[in-house]
Amino acid sequence: MAGIGGRGFDFRFNERELDDLLRGPDGPVARDLARRGEIVTQGAKRRAPTSRRGSGGRGSGYLRSKIGWQLGHDEIGLYVDIASPARTRYGAPYGLFCEVGTRPHVIRPRTPGGWLRWVDSSGKVRFAKEVHHPGTRAQPHLRPALDDLRGA
Repeated sequence: MAGIGGRGFDFRFNERELDDLLRGPDGPVARDLARRGEIVTQGAKRRAPTSRRGSGGRGSGYLRSKIGWQLGHDEIGLYVDIASPARTRYGAPYGLFCEVGTRPHVIRPRTPGGWLRWVDSSGKVRFAKEVHHPGTRAQPHLRPALDDLRGA
């Protein structure tokens, strides 16, 4: 093979080293994804809604404390997953409800014939057979945090 200045050269492609470089958990691509994952995570935590009293039986800052990132690998390559796995005490996706809001809905006791009980904003204990919840407005915190990557 002719090279520069008439000299020959031998080019060997080391696929394993390239794979480590591009897809390895310690390579530069993984480090860059980790850096970007942390930027988005911190942006989402800054934007996450909080309540002084907490919400749904959870303490103040519960949603914020659950937001995080994780490096993953699939058949295409590396990726970073930023998630808010916070759940209500009944297992519903609290982070998703905050992100996109909820429609008006009826809340009923889990046991038939039971009662709902909650403490209102004045501290008074309330009871009802069902509650017509007006829904909640969206409070996006994950999607807007992606904008923090501009120029990163």
